[in-house]
Amino acid sequence: MSAWIRSSKVRHVHGAVSTPENSYSEISPYIPVGDSNLIGSSPSHLAFLRSDKNLSLLPLTSVGKLGDAALPTFQHTSAVEAFQFSPHKSDHLVSLTGSGTVSIFSTDTDNTNHRPISSFESGVAKASTFAHHPTAANIAAVAGHSSVSIVDLEASSTALSDTSYADAVTSASWSYDGSTLYTSCKDNSVKIYDPRSAETSATALATPHKGTKPLQVLSLGNSSSILTIGTSQMREREFGLWDVRKLSNALQRERMGTSNGLMTPLFDIDTNLLFLAGKGDTNIRIYELSANQLHPVQNLSPGGLPQRSVCFVPKRALDVMDVEVARMLKLTDKGVEQIPFKIPRRDKHKFCEELFPLSAAYESAMDAKSYLEGKNADPVLSSVDPSAGEKKEEKVVEEEEEEEEASRTSSVGSANRFNNGASKFRHVHGKSQPMSGRYFNLQPNISTMDGSLLAANEKFFALPWKGGGGQVYVSKVGSTGKVEPNCPLLNTGHTKAVTALSFSRFDNSILATGSDDCNIRIFSVTEEGGDSGPTSGVGEHTLIGELKGHRNSIRTLDWHPTCRDVMMTSSLDTAVKIWDVQNFKEITDLGHHHPETINNCSWNFDGSLIATGSRDKFVRILDPRTNEEVHSGKAHAGARGPRVHFCGRRGEDQEVLLTLGTGISGDRQMCLYDHRNLSKPYCTKTIDNGNGVIFPLFEESTGVVYLAGRGDRNVKYYEIGKTEEGNWDANLCHEFSFDGDPLIGISPLPQTTVDVTSVEVLKALRLSSSEVQPASFFLPRNTDLKEFFQDDVYGDVRSASAPAVEVSDWVNGHNGEMSYDSLRPGDMPLLSERKVARTSRSKTQAFRQEIEFKEKEDTQKNDMFLKMQKMAVTHEQYNPNKSAGNVVAAPNGVDCVPIYDSDSDGGWSDDD
Repeated sequence: MSAWIRSSKVRHVHGAVSTPENSYSEISPYIPVGDSNLIGSSPSHLAFLRSDKNLSLLPLTSVGKLGDAALPTFQHTSAVEAFQFSPHKSDHLVSLTGSGTVSIFSTDTDNTNHRPISSFESGVAKASTFAHHPTAANIAAVAGHSSVSIVDLEASSTALSDTSYADAVTSASWSYDGSTLYTSCKDNSVKIYDPRSAETSATALATPHKGTKPLQVLSLGNSSSILTIGTSQMREREFGLWDVRKLSNALQRERMGTSNGLMTPLFDIDTNLLFLAGKGDTNIRIYELSANQLHPVQNLSPGGLPQRSVCFVPKRALDVMDVEVARMLKLTDKGVEQIPFKIPRRDKHKFCEELFPLSAAYESAMDAKSYLEGKNADPVLSSVDPSAGEKKEEKVVEEEEEEEEASRTSSVGSANRFNNGASKFRHVHGKSQPMSGRYFNLQPNISTMDGSLLAANEKFFALPWKGGGGQVYVSKVGSTGKVEPNCPLLNTGHTKAVTALSFSRFDNSILATGSDDCNIRIFSVTEEGGDSGPTSGVGEHTLIGELKGHRNSIRTLDWHPTCRDVMMTSSLDTAVKIWDVQNFKEITDLGHHHPETINNCSWNFDGSLIATGSRDKFVRILDPRTNEEVHSGKAHAGARGPRVHFCGRRGEDQEVLLTLGTGISGDRQMCLYDHRNLSKPYCTKTIDNGNGVIFPLFEESTGVVYLAGRGDRNVKYYEIGKTEEGNWDANLCHEFSFDGDPLIGISPLPQTTVDVTSVEVLKALRLSSSEVQPASFFLPRNTDLKEFFQDDVYGDVRSASAPAVEVSDWVNGHNGEMSYDSLRPGDMPLLSERKVARTSRSKTQAFRQEIEFKEKEDTQKNDMFLKMQKMAVTHEQYNPNKSAGNVVAAPNGVDCVPIYDSDSDGGWSDDD
């Protein structure tokens, strides 16, 4: 084994085809006949050509058995010859047809047939090659028959053109900074030039390979080396490594067998690994570029079907904590297989900085105008460490910058977080209670309805109970423990099972129940008799009144956000009714707007509008007082109808409509809409591939929405806010998994119940098959900061002490002025008013770090000394490096020419 292989940090890289469950099967891809590589990937999507030559798109998370009918297609007027995701905008896909038409598509839309954002003619005949510029936004190279054009995608025009080629251009590759373009031609030549130069250079390499197969050229990252791939005079596949500063002779040339399939080269700039995959082969050759040489690392046979086309998944979509250095997508005759390449590591809790250096970010270093004016720039780099933001924040906590950030108001902080993509809520973590802190031995009536089946406020929680007569179990919050089978129940008087429950926003003792008997009943629940624990339930209950008018099972109950005695209900008969609970009469019926069953309804922030999601896949915005449809639109492309939820906060224009549904491939999605324009969402987020209904819990004071799916154990939470451009976006903060049985229902407790001294941001109750589990979510903060009220985290909450408007005034068009309360205890100082004390690092801390660094350094030295000592005492006849003279054996399975070790014994002795 050579000295290089022993010292290489990637020598143990290995890869294997993923399981069928993690592949994309039962699709019919188009298999290219020539040298086209018709597959591409972004951090979130995969694109390929179907058997009917239509360009299709599917999320990377949509693994498993698919179907051609379920895949969205991009519309083109002629056959697609090449396509590529933008390196600067991950949601933009650019395609090239044989007629030279360039089309730009957005991957955010959910239309079954995607239409291009823009489309224009490049002027290149028989176009076959497309290459994005690595650093300049909206600049790309288009190549075809005897010409190469540089196009401006934003201006939809051709900026530069070179028609000096003698034959068709077969490949094109940019240098690291995009200052140079490398092209290969069908006449077996390579041209190297700056497209902006008035004088294009002559052919750089006349015949790098003597065979007749099409030639390919590839730039090898931030080095002076380029790679060419072709065939030898004996029709053997071979590659050549060249230094662009001296092209007279190849630095290295290696042959790779006589197979007919052309080799596809993929180069990972971050690790300097070159992957060579031949069409029709099942093996993959891996080399590492070091010191202007390509050293063989592995010749893997990862399994699976023969490969037809391959591509890399972008670095930011990899599982770097599992030391996944690359992931290849392999197009086969029956679908797409994934091949993750990993390097074994014992400690997978630490980020391997030596294997994951700064990587190219989805950000351009300059605009198209700057490039055309002759400027150059290196790519913008950023870390792929998932905890990079956390480390940065920990350092800032001890400096003045952290104090300045904490002093901002929550609205300003939210805007800044959405500009830089980092959210302080990304550190939020959940905490579930032990068995002693739960309500267990419950017997909830689990129906097939997709409602939450759990209602709670700061005093009580209620859930339907098994048995006849529509019984409901009501218990005080805090009375944890075992619930006996003979516990007192609230006999609602319903003739069938209860399907919906809801406590009043302004009176904790008022409970509304809806049933399969089509009626709604209002009760008053007291605390008396419920002091001894969960087995005693609650005290006496009083039936206040009954609402009749629905003709089918009650589906949702939702009290008005600002008016005490107004309630909205919906049922399976497509009816949406507004009730005057004070007088027990119907105000209006909005059911005629819906041709199919309604999934759910939601009030907006001030209660002036209603959003409904229906099984016809439409979202409708209704005015409950005029009984008019204000807006409507189709939200999700999947088979299930959407569910809706208004997310609003205090302030002007601080409201957005959240919809939950499924995509065309069945993956669960979340969209954010302007309720005044439902034609296109602000953003679309793929959640997962689960099947259960998702319950959204939006916390107004923090702007975080928690998504809990029925049948799931995990909860995902997103921070929702505005960007500088005025668009709404949702940043995934974190994910927490509960122990115990899967979730059936969930209900948040009022924000006034959170412990602000521990920076608790949400308190909720989670219902499973036999227990109710309290759950809390906390934001980590330094201990010395917890004595302050975190006014950068908590905003004001709506007061529940008094309604903003009476029923009669609301019906007449008045919304009222809402009052707000602060969560700050009276004697708790504000974090924003804390004086910043600049203190130097303590001597104890500095001394401890110095000792730890020295111990680590000594350990490394001792390990190295022991390793060298073992090598020194090894007898020469057992040394594998001496077994073949000065010829070093190639790694196992690598079919390459011998590599001679330049460090071998050359006759030197002490007498010289």
